[in-house]
Amino acid sequence: MDQGSLVVVVETIFRIVLGLRFLSSGLSNVRRWPHATQTAAIVFPRGAYLFGLVATALMVLGGAGLAIGFQTPAAALMLIVFLIPTFKIHYHWLQNEPAKVRAVGEAIASEEARSEFRLIGQHAIHSHETGWQNNLVLLAGCLYFSVRGSIAFGLDNLMKPWVIWLF
Repeated sequence: MDQGSLVVVVETIFRIVLGLRFLSSGLSNVRRWPHATQTAAIVFPRGAYLFGLVATALMVLGGAGLAIGFQTPAAALMLIVFLIPTFKIHYHWLQNEPAKVRAVGEAIASEEARSEFRLIGQHAIHSHETGWQNNLVLLAGCLYFSVRGSIAFGLDNLMKPWVIWLF
């Protein structure tokens, strides 16, 4: 396989995997509802239900669109709009989670259980320390596809005249 063909295949795999990652997360929000509204309340205390609903819709629709290569630039833009507030969510948890972990840990009577809880707390804090970095990578991938679109193996290729290009 020549390098040009290989780039097309790798780019297609990247688009599909990126889309499925968001679709999976969005469907998880649907299954765990109203968790999305509780998370949205961190950024949008008023209107948390609406913003939780919008965030979930952006992940599901944007992720599905990216995965199947349908209106790829618009789907990627939906995911970018979703990602921007997530940085504030990670910041919030990095500021508040350590004290909450300490307080709950001190309330646990058993030393063995307290030790186990501390480990869980460290993992939770670490997930937010790296979460904003992961979201930065996801944001870069979405920016790429908002400009590039679906170069191959997507529905956009079957309906080129109807694809909405942002740039």
